[in-house]
Amino acid sequence: MMETVKGIKYWAAERLQGSYWKNKGMEISKNLSILAKQAKELGAKGVLFALLKDIFLGWKPLEVLYLVVLVGIQLGVYIKQPDSFLGMIAGATGIINVIFVTKGKISNYFFGTINVVIYLYLSIISGFYGEVLTSIYFFLMQFTGTYLWLLNLDKQEDGNAETAYVKPKRLSVAGWIKAIIGMTFIWGLFGFIYRSIGANRPFRDSVTDGTNYVGQWLMNGSYSAQWLFWIGTNVFSIYLWWGASLEMVVMYWVFLVNSIVGYIRWTNKSRTDCSALEQ
Repeated sequence: MMETVKGIKYWAAERLQGSYWKNKGMEISKNLSILAKQAKELGAKGVLFALLKDIFLGWKPLEVLYLVVLVGIQLGVYIKQPDSFLGMIAGATGIINVIFVTKGKISNYFFGTINVVIYLYLSIISGFYGEVLTSIYFFLMQFTGTYLWLLNLDKQEDGNAETAYVKPKRLSVAGWIKAIIGMTFIWGLFGFIYRSIGANRPFRDSVTDGTNYVGQWLMNGSYSAQWLFWIGTNVFSIYLWWGASLEMVVMYWVFLVNSIVGYIRWTNKSRTDCSALEQ
């Protein structure tokens, strides 16, 4: 027991003294150097080929059908009732992004970057300033997520080709406590910020900030629990965009369906590996 207490004190002191973060910084620097070396060895053509390989290989017929149907819904809505071409592109790339996340493909961040840039622009012109802040956060997290997923890829033989998918992790009890506290803190913080600038429903509008920020962080860490936060985000986002953009409403309905599918798939996959439990 005493050894455990000493270990906890050492752990806390190490962080307070800054040595923990210094070591983490050295670890990140080392990882980035390795990734940069690999990218240099591949060259621009090699990196592009790896991206295309990740996008197009490793799909099963039903998965392809699922992708085509969900993207087709978005395109069909635009054809029947053209509202915003950019909104349609944002919706289509967003749907591709979340389906690729469900599949565990790192190329999801390629489509995610396109989606978030367009979404940022649409949020600005629509006056959804809370969504603007969230979009900026999402944009930065695309690069963080790419880095973390590159470190957590698992190569597998899929048919006649070798493909790599991210390994889902299960969130521990401590991890759940951190996630819930983080979500509550962000929800309250942004609620007070929105109230200070005269928003009519500050704490209702800040709900998606809490679920989005934590959901994205859990996604970058490849935790299956991310999907529960995405479900919350999608429900409130449907309400937010209702009457403002049909393409965005349809996109979030599709996101909601995919979030449920993603949660089932990632949870089942993470249970197959007992070592996937992390803080």
